[in-house]
Amino acid sequence: MYTIRKKWASSLLLRKIAWTLVIVLVYMIGRFLPVPTAVVNQEVANHSLLNNLATVTGARISAMTLFSLGLSPWMTTVILWRFFTVFNLFKNQTQTQVYRYRMLLTLVVAAIQGLGLTATATLRELTFLGLSGDGLAIGVTLLILITGSVVLTWLGNRNAERGLGGMTILILVNMILAFLENGLSFLSEQTGFSWGLVGQIVLFVLVYSALVLMTVTLYRGEYRIPIKRVGINSSYNQKSYLPIRVTPAGALPFMYGMTLMMLPAYLLNGLRFFYPESELLKALTLNFSLTQLPGALFYVVLLYVLAIGFAYYNYDAFDIAKNMRNNGDYIEGIPPGKATKAFIQGKVNSLAQFGAVTVIVIGGLPLLFLLLQGEQDGSISIALLINNAYIVSSLLLGVIEQVNTIQSWKQYQPII
Repeated sequence: MYTIRKKWASSLLLRKIAWTLVIVLVYMIGRFLPVPTAVVNQEVANHSLLNNLATVTGARISAMTLFSLGLSPWMTTVILWRFFTVFNLFKNQTQTQVYRYRMLLTLVVAAIQGLGLTATATLRELTFLGLSGDGLAIGVTLLILITGSVVLTWLGNRNAERGLGGMTILILVNMILAFLENGLSFLSEQTGFSWGLVGQIVLFVLVYSALVLMTVTLYRGEYRIPIKRVGINSSYNQKSYLPIRVTPAGALPFMYGMTLMMLPAYLLNGLRFFYPESELLKALTLNFSLTQLPGALFYVVLLYVLAIGFAYYNYDAFDIAKNMRNNGDYIEGIPPGKATKAFIQGKVNSLAQFGAVTVIVIGGLPLLFLLLQGEQDGSISIALLINNAYIVSSLLLGVIEQVNTIQSWKQYQPII
């Protein structure tokens, strides 16, 4: 017992793993905990495209559960809040006020998405204090869904503080579970053994392995800008550099792109609940879908914009140049300050464009190709599997990096 307690106290990695396992367990319980006031329509439950989009937010719309909204409200708020900060709309507010406004925006987004999901569900009859009807069932359902989203966001924040993988560990777990569910469902539909089935499985494994290899290469690939450190005259000074990933945005464009593609669907479904006969809403709902060319083109443009935006967010040339000047670092032949900022910005611009093109090639071209071939919902979902493979691989690599960082102290010999 003493040995276990000592190991627990001395191992940061062990404590982080334990916290993550507890949080994942709570998430899995909530993921299967049904909402008693509504049932998802079978058409929505069997909609493979919507389900694939939802997996990248930790959501599960194939069944109405406590965590059906996933982290989608929080992820949407992150994007919207970034626009607010660009225009300095809250620069004079205190940190507490900013937090309150951000949480309020998250609740509003959760209410919109919850209403959109509820509008497609079959409501159960509910009576409370003499009140009954669809309005009461909708209100209770919304309250449960919003509460679940807030709880899930809180769990993600706790994992970011004490566990491994941050908020994205919930997305990673959800995507792996969805992959296993889809795989088991596919195998259960097969009538028996056939060489055709074996060929499909082998082809899938080979393609997926190639995608993982490509993801690892892109994730670890970086452009290194040699830098000099004032006051350091050793071999370490020759090895100092500023790394910029060749895909600066990583998998974020796919994750947030799919999240934002869900928002119009939720919003339009909510509006159609109030205006069911509106032809305009029906047309917008159809054309914003990824099964239609306008929706697919919008998604491709969205991927490009997000890839550029997250590249600049992850590598702010002003902050990098400022930190280098404050730390006494400089790029040989380039004066500190504005010249350094302009040089770094030029490199970030080039890599941001390369990353954006890469994102479009991986996520956009297969989708457009299948659409132009006249393929339907099921085939479009296969195109999204490429996105999902890239996301899962990137998230796993991020967790591995975090573990390696925590364990890096073992590479050094004790001084005493």
